[in-house]
Amino acid sequence: MARKPVLGIITNDQHQVFQRNVIAGASDIAVRYGYSVQIDSYAEDPDHPSPITLDCAALSGVLVIADAAPLDLLRSMYESGTPLSLVSHLVPELPIPSVIADNVQGMSELVKHIVERCHRRKLVYIRGVPTQRDSSEREAAFFREMLRYNISVPDIHFLRGDFSASVAAQSVQAMIDNGADFDGVIAADYVMGITVVETLRRNGRAVPGDVSVVGFGDAPEAETAGLTTVAADVVEQGRRAARQLISQQQGTRITGVTVLSVRLMIRETCGCSALPLKV
Repeated sequence: MARKPVLGIITNDQHQVFQRNVIAGASDIAVRYGYSVQIDSYAEDPDHPSPITLDCAALSGVLVIADAAPLDLLRSMYESGTPLSLVSHLVPELPIPSVIADNVQGMSELVKHIVERCHRRKLVYIRGVPTQRDSSEREAAFFREMLRYNISVPDIHFLRGDFSASVAAQSVQAMIDNGADFDGVIAADYVMGITVVETLRRNGRAVPGDVSVVGFGDAPEAETAGLTTVAADVVEQGRRAARQLISQQQGTRITGVTVLSVRLMIRETCGCSALPLKV
C-alpha cells in the first residue's frame, strides 16, 4: 500500500489553545485530501527548547504557526522548493503565502464597543509577544483608536501579557496592588482576557460592574467564561493554510496574504449590549 503524503506543522507548543485550534483545522483538511500530519513542537518546555527536527525534504509541505520557524530555516525551505504556508505571520523577504486575522478591524470593533457602548475611557491594554505579527498589529491598531477617541492611556496601563495567562495575571495583580484607576481592559487575546476577569474578581473588582473586559479572538473557553471578544476563526486559519499547501504541492503558485474578517461577540464581561448607538 502506498504511503500517505505528509504535511509538516512547525509550532512552539501544540498544546496551547491557539496552536491547538490551528492544527485541528489543518489536520481536518489534510485527512480529507489523504495526507497525514507530522508536528514539530519545539518549546513545550520553554526552559529546554528542542531543535526543529522535521525532515523537510520528505514532506509535501510545511505549515508554520506564528513565528515558530527562524528566517534562515524558512529561506532554506523556500529555496529548496518546499511548499510553505504561514499562519499569523508574514515574511516580507520571501513570497510565502500567509493566512492572518484582520487585526485592524478587530481592534477597531473592540475599542468602539468598549468606549462608545460601554462608556469606558480609563483603559488598560494587555500586550502580546512584541515580535509576533498579530501582537504588533493589534497594539498599533489600539494606539490609532486611542488617537481617534482622544483618549490618553498612561504607559503604566500597557501591561506585559506575552499571550500567557500566568504573565497577564501577574501584571494585572501588580496593577491592582499599586492602586491603579481603570474601568476597562482590552486584552490582545482571549486567553489573557479570561485570566484578567478571574484576577479582577478574586480582588473584589466587579466585572462588568467596575471594569469591562474584552479580548481578541474567540473559542469555546471564551464563551464559557462569558468574555466579550472579536471572533477570528482560528480553525479556519488552519484549514486555509493547509489548502494552500496542498494546492502548491499540486503545482499551483500561491503568494500573498489571506485576511480573514472578524466579528464582535458580545457577552457578559463588557456589561453593555449590541443595541444601536444613539445619535
